[in-house]
Amino acid sequence: MPRAKVAYFVGPWDLNRELACVPASPADGTVVLVESIAKSRALPYHRKKLVLVLSALRHFAQELRDAGFEVEVVRAKTYVAGIRAHVARTGAERVIALEPREWGLAQSLSAEALGVPLELRPDGGPGGHFLLPRADFAEWAATQKPPLRMDVFYRHMRKRFGVLLEGQKPVGGKWSLDADNRKRIPADAEPPAWPGFPPDGLTQEVMRAVAGWAGHWGEVDGFDWPVTRAEALSLLEDFVEHRLPRFGDYQDGLRGGDPFLWHSGIAAAMNLSLLHPQEAIDAALVAYEAGAAPLNAVEGFVRQLLGWREFIRGVYWTRMPGMRHANALGAGRPLPRFYWEPEATEWACLRDSAQAVRDHGYAHHIQRLMILGNFALLAGVRPLDVSHWFWAGFVDAYEWVQLPNVHGMALYADDGFTTKPYAASGAYVQRMSDYCAGCPQDVKRRHGEDACPFNPLFWRFMVEHRERLSANPRVGALYGNWDRWAPAEREAILASAERILAELEPADPGWTFADDAG
Repeated sequence: MPRAKVAYFVGPWDLNRELACVPASPADGTVVLVESIAKSRALPYHRKKLVLVLSALRHFAQELRDAGFEVEVVRAKTYVAGIRAHVARTGAERVIALEPREWGLAQSLSAEALGVPLELRPDGGPGGHFLLPRADFAEWAATQKPPLRMDVFYRHMRKRFGVLLEGQKPVGGKWSLDADNRKRIPADAEPPAWPGFPPDGLTQEVMRAVAGWAGHWGEVDGFDWPVTRAEALSLLEDFVEHRLPRFGDYQDGLRGGDPFLWHSGIAAAMNLSLLHPQEAIDAALVAYEAGAAPLNAVEGFVRQLLGWREFIRGVYWTRMPGMRHANALGAGRPLPRFYWEPEATEWACLRDSAQAVRDHGYAHHIQRLMILGNFALLAGVRPLDVSHWFWAGFVDAYEWVQLPNVHGMALYADDGFTTKPYAASGAYVQRMSDYCAGCPQDVKRRHGEDACPFNPLFWRFMVEHRERLSANPRVGALYGNWDRWAPAEREAILASAERILAELEPADPGWTFADDAG
């Protein structure tokens, strides 16, 4: 009996020949990649993000063609429509794909929708993009008391994969060296230059097309993200050699005008599968074993990939679809205008962080969490508004990663896997950055026209949620400061906070947000 014709669907996030959704040889079947029109229009995606995804997809298609595979790139209304068109053209009798990365596609991609049998292969473990199969995370989560804790999961992963261990104990005696990784960047410290990858002819073609697409944020000019596996590996190599040695010390540091600093910038490539997390972990471990990078840097980097990234992906699938509408603190304010238009604010840290996103489609994790996320938390911005902005604006953002990070980590809207809100006053920004020196607001003042907005908003947030937070051992002790101040001082702080909130201009971009489109 002749072998059934097979079509392999490679999603734009599956661009690696080692994945189980890519045939091992041209004889195994045809390959279809889909450019979903509805997906590209679902949110006002940053134009650099669209260029990245489309250019990487087309480069990967060409790589497969050069290796002798029969490849079709279909531009269709949806991913399912594109696969169906390929099945009709080739006569494929079966489709193979990886488990979809996001909830929306998981609901629409089925054998019934395709009209032929569908085999979904695990997106974690051998042949998958993640280290852990989804079922294994669910099994671990079932053994835990809520809330799920990343530090517990991280220890579990270190032991499971045998990373940085001496027997069953952590190298250096501590599972996390995060306390060693909070240094302020010295004024004379010079971070290595971002390597950048000049666009080739194929990428330039994509840039010209995307530049004319209506309803999208940012510009294509200056695009320099890696779009091939070779470029992604080059970026990883550059990070390990030039930035990893100081990454641990300065990973939480902030400096105006530079969103990259000592960070790797590999997430955009990794989330397209141009890199696998294991090879990034291995590269860091090799550097440590060779004495080229210290333990605090390597452990901090490993924790992001082996711990937090795997944890966030597991949490996403455990808590969807309810996570989209989680709002534990009852936040209801619209997203402020300056997130989309940074020039609309004079507050230095917020303007610079939002500007980095608009210019590059990128900001590093402390700008995301403790500047942009922290302000939205303190101001009581609707979680889904913030989530949509992150999803649309960052080149490395997809729903599986940004929704748990925004709703759980940044906004405490879903408290099922975080132990406290990451709320902070202006003192944190001053301690970790050079922003305050160039800001018209005074970081030392708690109230008044010239007070840093983070200060009165922080205390308003604490007062508003006192019943919930006072019992939390990680934040409850702060109420002692509030209670010691005179009534007039407390009233002035709250009045300043209300004035700041009243003066916030809401964003009204007039753009579309359709979470499941495509």
